[in-house]
Amino acid sequence: MERFLKGIDASPGVAIGKVFLYKEVELYIDKGEAENIEVEKERLIEGREKTKTQLLGIREKTAQKLGEDKAAIFDGHITLLEDEDLFDEVVELIEDENIKAENALDQGISGYCDMLANLEDEYLRERAADLKDIAKRWLYNISGIEVVDLSTLPKDSIVVARDLTPSDTAQLDLENVVAFVTDIGGKTAHSSIMARSLEIPAVVGTGNITEILKGGEEIIVDALTGDIVINPTEEEKDIYRAKRQGYIDEKELLKQLKDKEAVSKDGTVVGTWGNIGSPKDVTGVLKNGANGIGLYRTEFLFMAKDRFPSEDEQFEAYKAVVESMAPHPVTIRTMDIGGDKSLPYMELPHEENPFLGWRALRICLDRTEILKTQFRALLRASAFGYVKIMLPMVISIEECRKARILLEECKEELRDEGVKFDENVQLGIMVETPAVAFRAKYFAKEVDFFSIGTNDLTQYTLAVDRGNERISKLYDTYNPGVLAAIKAAIDGAHQGGISISMCGEFAGDDRATALLFGMGLDAFSMSAISVPRVKKNIMNLDKVDAVGLVDRVMEMATSEEVLAEIDKFNKEYLGK
Repeated sequence: MERFLKGIDASPGVAIGKVFLYKEVELYIDKGEAENIEVEKERLIEGREKTKTQLLGIREKTAQKLGEDKAAIFDGHITLLEDEDLFDEVVELIEDENIKAENALDQGISGYCDMLANLEDEYLRERAADLKDIAKRWLYNISGIEVVDLSTLPKDSIVVARDLTPSDTAQLDLENVVAFVTDIGGKTAHSSIMARSLEIPAVVGTGNITEILKGGEEIIVDALTGDIVINPTEEEKDIYRAKRQGYIDEKELLKQLKDKEAVSKDGTVVGTWGNIGSPKDVTGVLKNGANGIGLYRTEFLFMAKDRFPSEDEQFEAYKAVVESMAPHPVTIRTMDIGGDKSLPYMELPHEENPFLGWRALRICLDRTEILKTQFRALLRASAFGYVKIMLPMVISIEECRKARILLEECKEELRDEGVKFDENVQLGIMVETPAVAFRAKYFAKEVDFFSIGTNDLTQYTLAVDRGNERISKLYDTYNPGVLAAIKAAIDGAHQGGISISMCGEFAGDDRATALLFGMGLDAFSMSAISVPRVKKNIMNLDKVDAVGLVDRVMEMATSEEVLAEIDKFNKEYLGK
């Protein structure tokens, strides 16, 4: 048996424990004739209701532990579960073919998933994966098979699976589960994002660990480097216990930075902000010492409803965050629906390339009533703290000007109504497209600030779908072309006299802190747990040294050369 495996370090930490091999229970699909069609239809309905109850329970636990933005994943699952077209198709199979509920559901789901999986539309292909997860639970409930409960595992368990769904990850009992490892996945997978929020060590993308292990083995998971050690010796365990303690001690030391500003050795003050999806997430932002919010994803407010939220409902949500963070800035992004996010009550057109289609600001400028309602709520909230309004998915100066006109119309309406708001509220844009990044100085004349969204900027610059596993290795923000786009955006912002932050995953990658600081990034906005480490890095940097790193890196031809130079610098100046 192999003793050493390598994967992707998806959520930091070090753990030693025993393997719980999580494999799907094999389902027996009874293909015999139905004795009573009405009974089979009732079994189908009861199974669906039980599944819905389970998903609602998981959603509630997720909201409590991780916040509404993570919980909103399950709203989409429930919407798929309640798809009446699918349900009617399964009922027809029961009636027309006189078959049992589980057989009809299995056939109906398989056909539906095959149809979706063969589409070019990445969003719909992802829905096929979600539907398979839901269908498995539904089939278990029809068949009377208990779904494996990951919340009741023995102490010091390490879950090893081919993959973990969001519902799997949300159920992990952090008192007993010390880490998880998967065959597939990457840093931007739902399970990886949730693991970071849960602060549980995770290594993903190992390839075949579920084929190597039988369950019950003792393993070490080093999620700082992506290394797995199977059946470790006592000496190896001692080494990793020391490494784990060092990581824990460092985390405790980082807590001492909570109330300190991120000021570099040469006196440069840098914003260290948090990203949130709902008012509940503010607690984690404040706990980790963030001095602002660089991204409030308002789409989760829209996704949690069965209709568009009213102006008053939006106002209350924004006001709660703004008051909690005052006097620090709260950057609130307007509705970013489309691409990989949909609303059950808003019919979006079927598109071959939804990430390049009718989404985000494009929808809002066509449906101006949506944007004006949100603008009015945001303006009203600005009376209670420091609000910055941010537009997503911008490609043209015309879009900026149209949005500015609508904002001014809303201001005029509120003045006429005698409603207070910040007359100087800032309007900024996300830098997510090469169209903006490489002409940033011109856009800087039209808006008040920029924020770089590296997730989309990377995929648009490289023409790589970040959700496609087959080409996921090509999705690389350290690619020199992406770094050139980031630097062009930062240089353009400063030439235009405005500030620029970053709110993509890259901002929380402490390997990249020195490079981004050297490029002149004014603020880093990230998952709350990443704030202390990035803050510490900045406090140990000198601008002259970091600028030198940038000069060297921008002359390099490959990602490998870039990373080697960054690692060399980090080892010398940050002790990493």
